[in-house]
Amino acid sequence: MDKAVKILNCSGDAKKTIERIDSSQLLSLDTKNCSRMELFLFAMALGIECGIESDLTKTETLVRGEYINTKNEAYLYSTYIGDMDNTDDLDVLNNVGKVYSKAQKYANTGFKLINGYFEKAEEVVRLELLKELDEAYKNIED
Repeated sequence: MDKAVKILNCSGDAKKTIERIDSSQLLSLDTKNCSRMELFLFAMALGIECGIESDLTKTETLVRGEYINTKNEAYLYSTYIGDMDNTDDLDVLNNVGKVYSKAQKYANTGFKLINGYFEKAEEVVRLELLKELDEAYKNIED
């Protein structure tokens, strides 16, 4: 696996959303309170929950390889494995580009969802996210 390939990109539109997050400190996701990797994973989780992958346009680097640790990569790979139809052939996981591309597409969807948060009061967004968390916990419990 090539270390140089391990870069997480975002779309140009997502970059604008990130700038809005930093200036408004939305949900404490700004750079002072949250690493770019954590923000990426949050956006990716939103995209996964939505089940939609969005292609990136005008890509820009968001997280460089040295900031992606083993734990972070586990999330990226588990996302890829979770979407595989056939897990008999895991050699496909050697293709870092495919794994990272899927994560980036989910995150791109997530950034679009985050952009929509700016239209609502932050407290409403927090309550909506807590409600989703409660529902996920109930599903795990059952």
